[in-house]
Amino acid sequence: MLYSKTAQYSIQSMLFIAANNSEQNILVRDVAKELGLPSSFLSKILQTLSRYGFLNSVKGPKGGFSLSEKGAGSTIAELVAVVDGPMNFDMCLAGFSPCSEENACPFHHEWKRIREEIRELVNSKSIFELAKEMPIRYRTLLMGVAPAAEKTKKAPVKKAAAKKAPVKKAAAKKPAVKKAAPAKKAATAKKKKK
Repeated sequence: MLYSKTAQYSIQSMLFIAANNSEQNILVRDVAKELGLPSSFLSKILQTLSRYGFLNSVKGPKGGFSLSEKGAGSTIAELVAVVDGPMNFDMCLAGFSPCSEENACPFHHEWKRIREEIRELVNSKSIFELAKEMPIRYRTLLMGVAPAAEKTKKAPVKKAAAKKAPVKKAAAKKPAVKKAAPAKKAATAKKKKK
């Protein structure tokens, strides 16, 4: 892998926070739950990113993390550099040392081309641009609030009530004889009058 697990979690959480950058701060536990990451480890990572200015951090009841202007405009390469140091694109794919133009391994020339493409890829788009390309699963907001970039608000989805409404039983029908009885009495009364 080109970067550590810490850098990988940093990338995932930054993209998630950027995709969900609402007017509310996002809690570490919510990020951890949504991404399936260890909460205590993620907390340290987000604090580090906050120290370097990639995230805004607020303490207290309405506290949490939100994307900073610096974080929104930074690239994956810049983010990884904070956590792991500059990305090393010069490693040999076969692990030979030294591996250079003069002393090339069998993969050297093809790997050199691929390394340049990766270098370009991780420097080409900002975190905010990449967040807009996140799958809808990661852009669904924690509190039903749409991203600030969209400037729209979704109503929170209400779960169906767990209890069913009591079913009213239909009134039992009276026997047909009873209904017809008054009609028979009226007919018999008419016959008697004649």
